[in-house]
Amino acid sequence: MVVQSTSLPPTVAELPGLPLLGQPLAFRRDRLWVQRRLADAGDITRMRIGPRVVHVLSSAEAAQAVLAEHADSFVKTRALSVYGRALLGSGLLTSEHAHHRRQRKLLAPAFAHKRIAGYADTMARLGEDAQARWRDGDTVDMAAEMMRVTLAIVGRTLFDVAIEEEAVAIYDAVTVCMEYIVNAVTSPLQVPPTWPLPRNRRAQRAVARLDQTVFGIIADRRIALSDRGDVLSMLLLARDDDGSGMSDGDVRDEIMTLMIAGHETTANALAWTWLLLAQNPPAYDRVQVEIDGALAGRTPTGDDLARLPFTLQCLKESMRLYPPAHTVGREAARDITIGPLALRRGDIVLVNIYGIHRRRDYFPEPESFRPERFAEAVDRERPRGRYLPFGLGPRICIGNHFALMEGHLLLATIAQRWRFTMAEATPSPEPLVTLRPRGGMRMRLRMRQST
Repeated sequence: MVVQSTSLPPTVAELPGLPLLGQPLAFRRDRLWVQRRLADAGDITRMRIGPRVVHVLSSAEAAQAVLAEHADSFVKTRALSVYGRALLGSGLLTSEHAHHRRQRKLLAPAFAHKRIAGYADTMARLGEDAQARWRDGDTVDMAAEMMRVTLAIVGRTLFDVAIEEEAVAIYDAVTVCMEYIVNAVTSPLQVPPTWPLPRNRRAQRAVARLDQTVFGIIADRRIALSDRGDVLSMLLLARDDDGSGMSDGDVRDEIMTLMIAGHETTANALAWTWLLLAQNPPAYDRVQVEIDGALAGRTPTGDDLARLPFTLQCLKESMRLYPPAHTVGREAARDITIGPLALRRGDIVLVNIYGIHRRRDYFPEPESFRPERFAEAVDRERPRGRYLPFGLGPRICIGNHFALMEGHLLLATIAQRWRFTMAEATPSPEPLVTLRPRGGMRMRLRMRQST
């Protein structure tokens, strides 16, 4: 298939690397540095990791072409389809084509605007519960705190279960799985996940620990099956045309995907937002003045969010600087040429979201925290593909509105009462499957005297 595209750049740059090996050592050692370098080298850049050629897309037009205009010509890469299979199964994140469309259609009602609005009170209440444990002057790991509260929100809103007490075990198991996936796909020598290697066995044990939680949730609900209005009820009660329902394995894959993707990304976005606010006191002041004026000390509701625009701008700017999904990988399902990008079936394409978000021609002073970039009028006029925290096209994150409302509410709920400062050195970003703060984010709590 040949597709003419005048919007794409006319050439493909080649990033120099080591003979035979290409760029795997630098990519494994400092992936984000390489992604910035790739974005500087050109809109479309080739790099090599061992024998594999990877085409890196660092422009809005190229991202739009692959993720939206010609999405049907691509599938997920081995990172998820092979090395993430044990963790995510055939859930929404890994499934393809007809199965993916079926699952997305099934889950779509749970993420409709009206349904999401109904989750607001639960989100805010759990945000209040999270900070009830804090004391003035304490030092806490805000990355871990945000993981705990977002996991609680996913459990209560989507599955009607309380799983926050398992937050540490779930976090540890997910970390093992993410490290395994990243190490496997960036290694010059890839080995099957079934080989009895120590790293494979560690990943298998981590998946087994997560399965213990998820299958336990399914078993408990099967005992007293009823429609509670949540996603789990929807999955358990779903019927195909022949009257058959979903197996426990099928339900498990969707729950695992929503549980991990639904709390991990939002928690990271919030952790980075607290860091950026702590580093930018005038913006923190403005957030708190806005919250005070809108809430006057009470817990926010979904209806209050329209009166908290700058708070949302801070969250969006945080996701520009530290996009939770820093890259999106695709594999060509067929031979296709898009402008200068000639791909054979099986070729790998990497959409460089981190690099796109830090392009100077898209975002002047790209390293600076400037929430005004996301004022409604400016945000509305931004060309598609320049801001991709949730992806693009038919596989855009199904929970993007859920995540934005959740992050917006939690920022308002917590910033109303607390001021955070860094207690330790600023953590560096760790590009696992998501962009986490390496080693956590230790922050000192100061309760606001005026509240």
